[in-house]
Amino acid sequence: MPIVDFNETQKAAIVSLLIEMINADAVVDPSECAVFDTICVEYGIGEDIFNLGRSLNSMVAINIMKNMSDIQKIVTAQLLIRVIDADAKDDDMEIQLFNIICKATGVDILVNARDSKI
Repeated sequence: MPIVDFNETQKAAIVSLLIEMINADAVVDPSECAVFDTICVEYGIGEDIFNLGRSLNSMVAINIMKNMSDIQKIVTAQLLIRVIDADAKDDDMEIQLFNIICKATGVDILVNARDSKI
């Protein structure tokens, strides 16, 4: 997965959405936390950005993601998938949350457009 640049506000939104995904099934799995920590290292998310992201309302985070570039949206969706896949369980709540985020931010349209070109 390519490393894409995000500004601090966008990183905070990503943190917020990843935390929502980790909590979606009401079970915080250590493997999800490990993936989250790895993502934070990969994207240079320190304590200040983490705290900002933790305090962000998820609707605000979705709105920030909605205003990202297409590639930033896709990479953010891929980060969410990494958290979903971390515990090797298919959870309906995680999938529902992922679908809501994708629909609200237009990621579903981007993926469908890409798929139609293949």
